[in-house]
Formats: sequence, C-alpha cells, structure tokens
Amino acid sequence: MQPGELTEYAISLLERGYICLPLRAGGKHLDLAAMEYDPLHLRTLRKDLKELAFTSVAFQLAQKPPGSGDIARWFRDFAGNIGILGGFSNLMILDFDDAAGYRAWLADHKTIANATPTAKSPSGFHVYLRTREPMVSSSLHFGLRRVGHVKALGGYVVGSPSVLGDGSSYSWIKSQSPFDIEPQVVDDLGSLSLRPVSMLKHHYNRVLKRGFFEWQ
Repeated sequence: MQPGELTEYAISLLERGYICLPLRAGGKHLDLAAMEYDPLHLRTLRKDLKELAFTSVAFQLAQKPPGSGDIARWFRDFAGNIGILGGFSNLMILDFDDAAGYRAWLADHKTIANATPTAKSPSGFHVYLRTREPMVSSSLHFGLRRVGHVKALGGYVVGSPSVLGDGSSYSWIKSQSPFDIEPQVVDDLGSLSLRPVSMLKHHYNRVLKRGFFEWQ
C-alpha cells in the first residue's frame, strides 16, 4: 500500500471508530517520531522506557483521540506499518498467539466470531469486539492455557496490511473487515469463556484479596 493510500485507509478506519497508529517499518513498535513524540527509548535503549511510552501514548490517545487532520499528518509520506489502537470506544481486540488457541476457543463461539471483524496475523488471529465497559490490556487465558493477549486500554495490535521484516503479513479475513461488519458488543471476557489470568491464579487472588479495587 502506497503512503497516500495508507492515509486514506487510516482515515476511513477512523470514520468507522478505529484509531490507526504509525508503526516502524517492518516491525511492531510505535513510530513515536511520526506521531510527534520524542522517542526517548531509541536514545537510551531502555526497555522499561519503551514500555512506559507505548502504554502511556496508547492510553492517552484512547481518552483524547486524534482527528482526521492528525491521522493525515502522521501518515503523510509514511512508509511503515500500521497499528490499531485498543480501548477507544471500548474496542477490545483478542490477540490469539496461534491458530490452535484460536480454534479451540472458536469451537464454542462461532456465532460471535463469524460476525465480528477478524484478521489473520502471521501466527494467529485478531478478533475485534466492543465491550459495554472499559477494559484494560492483559494476558488472555482460555481454560488453564494462556492463548494470547487482550489489547484494550493501553494497548494496540499490528493491523492489516502490515508486513514484518521476515515477509509475514496481516490481512482481514474475507467479509470480516471493519468495512464489512461492525464489532460485536460483549459484556466482558467472562462472557466469552476467557480470562485475563489463569483460572488458578484468579482463585488464588480471590483468597488473598489481591487485585480488587478499594475506595480510599
């Protein structure tokens, strides 16, 4: 996809409720310079600074979304990859690491999975949904197995038509792109038989009363 076409594509997705982010060519990392942020992590080579920057920028943009002018500026003459922001308008993306985990979950959830935008990643699948309440990015567990990640507030996924350095790519499943259908609305991960942590850790946390909000 040429730079001008990428801009039109990103603006078209914005009109459908998706925020696109410029990613570094051949990779998965945010191109902060293209978004007019100072990429401090590239100067310091600190992983903790990179993770802080990416999470903070993603959370901020979900709260104060860019307009079409911002998107046009970010992608003008841009030749890198494209990401899709989680959390905006309660967008939740199920990022399955591999086909086996996705198909195990799909077996009992075909109705919703076949009626919501879905993309094929180099090794797995991305399932796009909207939740009734805000969700936070986390790990993704099905039964006792970790099958991937949830990309919501503070997160993003690599989107179609990005191509990685090894030549592998991302593509929308036929008739299941955001231009074909709207994301299905769900209550939460539990309604999909999924959890942000393993079932064992969930029960362990409940016993120790960890991870639950308390009014101060």
